[in-house]
Amino acid sequence: MALEETRRSGDTDRRSYLALAATTVAGTIGAPEPVVAASNEEYETVTVPAGEREIVRVNDGETYERVLFDVTADGAAVTIVAYGTDWAIRNVAVRGQVDMGDETVIGAADTGGGTSRIENVWLGDGAVYERKGGTGIWVRPDHDGHLEIDRVNVRNMGDNAFYCSAPGTGGGGTVALRNCYAANCWISHYRLARGIVDDCVAAVTDDRRYRQGRGVWAWPPGPVLVRDCQFAMNGEHYSFVPGANDTGSDVYVDDTQWDDDFHGGWTDHHGGTVSFGSNTGTDPHDVVPEGCPTSASSALEP
Repeated sequence: MALEETRRSGDTDRRSYLALAATTVAGTIGAPEPVVAASNEEYETVTVPAGEREIVRVNDGETYERVLFDVTADGAAVTIVAYGTDWAIRNVAVRGQVDMGDETVIGAADTGGGTSRIENVWLGDGAVYERKGGTGIWVRPDHDGHLEIDRVNVRNMGDNAFYCSAPGTGGGGTVALRNCYAANCWISHYRLARGIVDDCVAAVTDDRRYRQGRGVWAWPPGPVLVRDCQFAMNGEHYSFVPGANDTGSDVYVDDTQWDDDFHGGWTDHHGGTVSFGSNTGTDPHDVVPEGCPTSASSALEP
């Protein structure tokens, strides 16, 4: 069956599964809790020397907030490792391009079955241009709780912007990406195995290879619910890829605008499905979601 015929069938025959997927995912991850505002105190600035990588660790129940990392020196980088349960990272910014090869800026996992949070973070200066030159947020395989990623801006990474798929073959935890912006990252912009991409935007505006990644890459087992999103891929890559390594996953799309100029906008070559619900179309806009930081300074505001 031709790809276009498969897509047309998905719009009708599989549409009834959208509500079921929404119930399944939302019931698992729950509704987001109110965000606790940061205090009005001054933020801390950490200046990383040339050729060094700052490593910060966040443990059970800890909140790490209001910190600016200056990595403008040659070869400077930073990694925040958040591991445990019920921790939070908020109001953090990285100024300057990280230069650290195949490493991540934030490595995260809730390993106690609780809920941890990453909120209001600026990684928009990206990484130096190279193959697999930096990841925005990476979620470890042993993540077995729930992770809320809200209002995070990631741009110009040589690896995934939000690399959250590893728990699909490990701890089985869920991830909710809300009000996030990702642009010009290689491999994929939103990569996850089970969870939701809600009111997020992905955009490709760079003509270089290592800045052109998939919009949503859903790894098994799924499902992944996409709603209220924009995927302005400019014909450079798929908006949706359901599955990996010859194993399918399920993506359910609702109230979303996406780009279909790259081979129809999605592929089923892993055996996965993309089901389209109501209010979907192919006229996406490249816009930063409301509340998502647009600069390092805006991420540090209380």
